[in-house]
Parts: sequence; C-alpha cells; structure tokens
Amino acid sequence: MSGASDPGDGIEKARQDARSARRLLADPPELEDAAFHVHQAVEKAAKALLVADGIRYPRGRGAGHDLVALARLIPTTHPLHAPASRLSDPTPWATAFRYPVDDPLTAEPLPTTEEIVRRLVETEMFVEAVARQVGATR
Repeated sequence: MSGASDPGDGIEKARQDARSARRLLADPPELEDAAFHVHQAVEKAAKALLVADGIRYPRGRGAGHDLVALARLIPTTHPLHAPASRLSDPTPWATAFRYPVDDPLTAEPLPTTEEIVRRLVETEMFVEAVARQVGATR
C-alpha cells in the first residue's frame, strides 16, 4: 500500500525533511529553512505513528501542523507519547520564518543554530523510533 494511509511513506518523508534540515545547517546555515524542515520531520513521523495505530488526526486549516495537538492524540500509555510531547514545542517553526514579518514586536524569535541542531538530533531519533514501531525500517 502506498500513499497517505501508508505509515512507511510518512517515515520516508520525515527522513527526507531531516536530511534537508541537516544540509541547510551547513555553512552558511539557513536557519529559517532548517527549522521548518525539523518541524516537518516531527510532524510527518507523528502522523505516520497515528496512521499505523488507526488514530485520525486533524487535516487542513493549520490544525494538522500543530505538534502539540498531534502529540496529544498519541495515547499516554504509548512508548512514543513522551518523546512526541517533548518535540512539540517547535510548532511555530512551521510558519514563523516562512513569511515576511508584519510586526517585528510579535515575531517569533529565530532559534539558534545550536537549538536547531539539538532538536534535529532528537527528531532523527524520534523518526527512527517511529520507523521501528511501524515496521518501516530501512
């Protein structure tokens, strides 16, 4: 099976986003885009886990991009609930740096290179843990 209902496809997309983030951190780093791809990798891995477990998640209108909301859908008894919850704080990275800032006083602060690298390492571990859980190993 291939497509949105195949968790393996979501894992492969999450891996692609993690690789993109890593490339974007090369000198000179492109922090805005790297942060976006870190968020996307977490989102796609979480959705792959939800698909594998038969749990519906919100789609469209931004709700499907909310990492906090996605983490809350994973049962608290699931071994990957805690890692998903810990990785939910980059939700603003999905859009905060993708568009020009209208009001600099309310702009989301750009994460540091070190923060993005730390999140990327945690994200890569999460993606591979989800891959093992859903049987989408390499």
